[in-house]
Amino acid sequence: MLLAPVFLLFLLFLVGAGRVVEAQGEVNGAARDAARAASVERTRSDAESAAEEAAKASLSGQCEPEVSLDDGTDWKAGGHVRAVVTCSLNLDFLGFGAAKDMKGDAVVPLEQFRRVEE
Repeated sequence: MLLAPVFLLFLLFLVGAGRVVEAQGEVNGAARDAARAASVERTRSDAESAAEEAAKASLSGQCEPEVSLDDGTDWKAGGHVRAVVTCSLNLDFLGFGAAKDMKGDAVVPLEQFRRVEE
């Protein structure tokens, strides 16, 4: 009987830790998708739009991601795109009323045969 509350707290911790690990994987995947989507676009503004759309689609309503292509992006032939996605994970289901900011990044080389402008 004395161990039941300790056991329940341990289970709650495991569920919370599992959700954080799962969310980090999802944010990393969204960053990868955003970088890939940006790498096939011809202009920087199109790349930013494509990256944001890809991150939103990848996270599909779990949070409202912030996408950045600024740091580490080399926008020239033979360059690469670095996408950083930040998302706030809601941990209310644990009863703490807390949120944790998750951040993922990915670097993808610019596609040699990028999308042709129409």
